[in-house]
Amino acid sequence: MQRLDALRQALVSLLPPEDHPLFARLWNAVSNRPLLLRRSRPHRTLAVSVTGPQCELRCSHCNGHYLEAMRPISALDSSDYETFRSFLISGGSDCSGRVPLSGHIDRILRMPEEAGLNLHVGVQGAESLLPLKGRPVTVSYDLAGDAETVREVYGLSRPVSEIEACYLELSRHFRVVPHLTLGLRGGAISGEPHVIDFLAANPPSALTFLVFRPTPNTPYADRLAPDIHDAVDIIADAARRLACPIHLGCMRPSGIYRRRLDVLAWAAGARVIVMPEHEFVRILAAHGIPVEEQTECCSLEYS
Repeated sequence: MQRLDALRQALVSLLPPEDHPLFARLWNAVSNRPLLLRRSRPHRTLAVSVTGPQCELRCSHCNGHYLEAMRPISALDSSDYETFRSFLISGGSDCSGRVPLSGHIDRILRMPEEAGLNLHVGVQGAESLLPLKGRPVTVSYDLAGDAETVREVYGLSRPVSEIEACYLELSRHFRVVPHLTLGLRGGAISGEPHVIDFLAANPPSALTFLVFRPTPNTPYADRLAPDIHDAVDIIADAARRLACPIHLGCMRPSGIYRRRLDVLAWAAGARVIVMPEHEFVRILAAHGIPVEEQTECCSLEYS
């Protein structure tokens, strides 16, 4: 008890006064999940794009920006298979919202059989991906909770029920880790609570939260990150209602926002955090909280 009280006081010191009441409320349930941190520093996972920097959809929050840092799948060579243990295979979406992985199945199958594969598929069912069954595949699937967000962010007229149906179909064939971006609609919380309701009725193996960050040269470049208390409340609700591990993924704002978010999200129940703030990690370790290391994408199965 004294150890936990000392930890609580040390973590509070990282937060501004306006966060203290929320932190105190979250702390009441902090022991409901194992008191540890899995720090993901995914330098053994290579991000690969099947479309290079090209994307037909040009979503409002990304506009193809994040594809630019990915290795084109055509540029992979044997040295990559020696350097990296796993591959995040993504790409730009076509006009229906689908990442066109099907045209690259043969190339993916030529990768080492033991290599972990994290597939970003966009909105599609399982049929074209079935040749990959038997490989160590995780599908990362983005969920949105309302039609307005789907239309405004992705430019799609597809109903939420259709996006959810694709998720359920994929889940029948692969390990699927749903991803939920808090504030995806230009920083506004919109359909996120519906996604938690959906997942409570269809329990996942893990849930990865991302947090909208304004990105230069996108339609949302001048927007603000979501209210941090609103975002953390959704993480806490998920931690209460879902038995699975809760992840805080790589896409989130930097600076002071990130420090506050990491501390509050951990208190809310997120025990897997990608590149967590250094002082936060130091405090956990100094107070006897185990810090496990993961060198691959947080959504991949941990061993």
